[in-house]
Amino acid sequence: MDKVAPGVYRINLPLPWELDTVNVHLVELEDGFLLVDAGFGTDACFGALEASLLGSRIGWNDIRKLCITHMHPDHVGLAAHILELSGADLLMHADEAEYLAQSANTGRNMAFFDKALAAAGTPAELQDRVHKSFTQIRNTFKVLRPAWPLRGGEKMPVAGGTLEFVWTPGHSPGHMCLYSPEHGYLISGDHILEDITPNITWHPERDTLADYLGSLEMLIPYPIRTVLPSHGNPFEGHGEWIRATHQHHAERCDRILQSIGQGSDTAHAIVLDMWQGKLSAFHYHFAVLEILAHLEFMRRKGRLAASSGEPAIRWTAA
Repeated sequence: MDKVAPGVYRINLPLPWELDTVNVHLVELEDGFLLVDAGFGTDACFGALEASLLGSRIGWNDIRKLCITHMHPDHVGLAAHILELSGADLLMHADEAEYLAQSANTGRNMAFFDKALAAAGTPAELQDRVHKSFTQIRNTFKVLRPAWPLRGGEKMPVAGGTLEFVWTPGHSPGHMCLYSPEHGYLISGDHILEDITPNITWHPERDTLADYLGSLEMLIPYPIRTVLPSHGNPFEGHGEWIRATHQHHAERCDRILQSIGQGSDTAHAIVLDMWQGKLSAFHYHFAVLEILAHLEFMRRKGRLAASSGEPAIRWTAA
């Protein structure tokens, strides 16, 4: 556990993936602590969290509130167990709680993920391997009912000031950041990360990339001095990071258009072209859904046209 801002402590927890750690944050309240995010649902992750708390003489009943930035498994995995041990109040965006409930109540992926893989032109054998690669993760999802369903704009007193809850959709529909106007830090979840760009996943009837870029733009005027991300170290210069990330996604769109011009007319074919078939089924899932998000973004901008196939969608330059 290390202090990363006034009244804020970071705990680094292990993950069983290439992205091998996730940060959760403790924020001092006038009485007890707010815990931001809950790590992954493994014994190793729970053991590291409990050891860090006990090593700082913080008991579970000192955790008064638990805020989940979003429902991805490395952020929500231990939430139900932590709530049971601590009796804390849960804070979570209402849309994200609904998204989690949908994920927890299905034996496979949600129906729209099945439709997305089919629309991408993903072969049936690969679809099956993608589903199997997520079996363990899906089993960690549990329905959570927030005591305080967030919408964005709420404020909460903490030791030495306040926290503002900022709704930042894109990486996930109900993603939340926490901003301190007194101390200028932003607990950014996966919205802004130190060295990588967050995965932007396609969702039905949404333009998730436009949501994400708009959420970034909204944060530019904030006088943020320090970004406290869920992966990597605290850093400064959020405005420069946002501009670089806009450029990254513009270049990704241009590369997709190039791939389509060379004959890759489905999302699956674009993934094979851009990653040269080197992705595991687990990582293919993220790649193809992000490609679908970029395709939908460009379709709405008038840069691409889509035609229904059986079952794959075919893409051409507009």
